Amino acid sequence: MTFYRISLIRILLYGCLILSQTFGLASATEEKNNTFWNSVYKENHVIQIHISANREAWDAMQPKRIERNPDGPKVHFGNKFGYAKANITIDGELLKDAGLRFKGNSSYRFAGRSLKKPFKIDTNRFIKGQKFYGRTKLNLSNAFLDSAFMKEKLGYEIYNATGIPTPGVGWAAVTLTVEGITKKKHLGVYCLIEQVDDRYLVRKFGKTSKGSLLMKPEAVDDWKYFGDNELKKYERYGIKYGEDKKEQIKRFSELLKLIEYGSEAAFKEQIGKLLDLEYFAGYLAATSILVNIDSYIGMPHNYYLMIDKTNNKLKILPWDLNETFGTFTMGRSPEMLVKWDIDKPWISKRRLSERLFEMESFRKRYRAVIAKLMKEDFIEEKLFKRIAAFEKAITPHIKKDEIGKGLKGMHMGINGDPSGVNKAVDRRVFAIKPFIRQRITSVNDQLTGKAEGEKIQGRRKRPR
Repeated sequence: MTFYRISLIRILLYGCLILSQTFGLASATEEKNNTFWNSVYKENHVIQIHISANREAWDAMQPKRIERNPDGPKVHFGNKFGYAKANITIDGELLKDAGLRFKGNSSYRFAGRSLKKPFKIDTNRFIKGQKFYGRTKLNLSNAFLDSAFMKEKLGYEIYNATGIPTPGVGWAAVTLTVEGITKKKHLGVYCLIEQVDDRYLVRKFGKTSKGSLLMKPEAVDDWKYFGDNELKKYERYGIKYGEDKKEQIKRFSELLKLIEYGSEAAFKEQIGKLLDLEYFAGYLAATSILVNIDSYIGMPHNYYLMIDKTNNKLKILPWDLNETFGTFTMGRSPEMLVKWDIDKPWISKRRLSERLFEMESFRKRYRAVIAKLMKEDFIEEKLFKRIAAFEKAITPHIKKDEIGKGLKGMHMGINGDPSGVNKAVDRRVFAIKPFIRQRITSVNDQLTGKAEGEKIQGRRKRPR
């Protein structure tokens, strides 16, 4: 063997060693990251977050009103939030010059002058590559109208039980320092919600879904077909990832065309090729049981759409569940909402749902998911056990809450007053346990034919 061959072999072996070590380090880092987030989302570790911003950054974060466009789609939300630099300390780890902004609509507006507003943190916004246990974005919900801080977590678990991958939900105890305004103010407990982005799709759906089209519609009420030729018009559906995915956008337009113009025969033949019927049935079933009206079925927001690269079918994914358990009322009483008709799981005009429910095969599929949830997941023993575990995890942090309703508010949000109403929030809604008990009775009675559900159509003025 020549000297050159020996040298080449040594170089190749050395290269393999370096690759092996690099792969090993990457695997160890990924395992460490997964262990941490499992402790937050599955083991109920409440993380500690301190936000520190100077006055200039805080002032820059305040929203600027945006005008409605008379010639374009309706803009339903009047706040536009911008990022500013802030130092964020999470469980003792300092992240300098991270991006910080407000988030939300009602949850922001109804916070009023309170400092306990919903936040979004982007560690990567101003310092590229800065991450916290492999993640760059954190969503902090102030649990608007949920004094128990549990509706997001319980709600996502019900959607997940239908087979839909859902964001992890945990809690954070948050303090705030703003130069000249407050110093280490304890804002209390927030719900911490996993960010839905392109990396989320890979984590939840697998590597074959990498590069899928992800949309978050906000300004389109019932879905509308905009034609085949000008695909740019479909940006109105809030494309988050995949502006360059022309084939997937075209696939989406084909679905919309089928919904709007397809004959009955064509719809029945083609809908299963363009829409993931299993996901849609699961989404509607969980939405119905949870009376989640602040969603696709009632309002034109709080959901994601994904053209999955794996099979090129549209999937619908839930988002923002703080007003589940009948909290978004559309002017109806809690007594009416808890008896909502399971056989019409939409409130506003939804052509897709209407056409699907004309198909006996889809109605049976949907009813089967409802029946499974009521037998295995939306049952008192299981849900109350989860509530007890959540209560144990967050009680020590609720005790320190200087802004919220404290332990009294949490218990009221879980149990309600003698009539089951949560008196700790500014809306007449049932607390979580009374809602669960009554919804279980109503849905099971509807399934067995003992009672008919309440029909809800359109929106009324919300009683206060």
